[in-house]
Amino acid sequence: MSANMMYTAISGLGTFNEALSVVSDNIANANTTAYKSQTVDFGNLVSGFMPTVYDNNTTSQGVGSSILSTASNQNTGTEVQTSLWSDLMLQGGGFFTVQNTHSNADYYTRDGSFEVNPTGYLTDKNGNEVLDGSGSPIQVEADPTNPVYSSYSIDQFGNLSGITSAGSTATIGQLGVTTFSNPSGLVSVGNNMFTTGNTGSNAGTAVVGTAGAGQAGTILSGALEGSNVDLTTQMVNMINFQADYQANSKSIVTANTLLQTVVNLIAG
Repeated sequence: MSANMMYTAISGLGTFNEALSVVSDNIANANTTAYKSQTVDFGNLVSGFMPTVYDNNTTSQGVGSSILSTASNQNTGTEVQTSLWSDLMLQGGGFFTVQNTHSNADYYTRDGSFEVNPTGYLTDKNGNEVLDGSGSPIQVEADPTNPVYSSYSIDQFGNLSGITSAGSTATIGQLGVTTFSNPSGLVSVGNNMFTTGNTGSNAGTAVVGTAGAGQAGTILSGALEGSNVDLTTQMVNMINFQADYQANSKSIVTANTLLQTVVNLIAG
């Protein structure tokens, strides 16, 4: 019995160690652009039935806990003003789609800190090209060394316009916005990017469209989406998980004391 108690407590230690790691990750990303905080879902472990007198062995024998999953909070983060035309914030649902120029793999991101690369294409900070609603890269200038436009603007629907030195305006393209029925099912691959995974997606079918259409939010130019981490909540979670971790440590000490008592009785 003491051994079972010890192994049960060990599972609790592992569970709350992982939970503390999730909280630490949230705190570390409190200032990461468009970061979505993670929450932990716990589950109990069962290994057979507990021997009882009256219920014919139908009482489950608990043997600890585990983490079932981690879920991301998809609430929009705070608005961070930058005044740069190529810094974009999605106000509502959806993701920008960017494409790796080497592998042609598509990624989804809410980090709208974009820029024009040396070949004239709109890219993210990782060099991935930003795609329009048809899945094509957006070329801002054919020759950046001899630009046609003196300034640029992006409206709430993602329409990118160029303004010449003479004051005339031309539409260059329109940024695409992709939505999912379950965005929490996307797989984070780092650098503020997500994929649908290699073995099918829990996020649902990717619906490619434009800002303001369907479930897609609108776009705010000159601002970025901040992290939605609530530091107060994270500190409270850390205190609770730490207390749970310490309680499981105490259970191991108690189990060891009981085991030592049994050993001493046998030895005596």
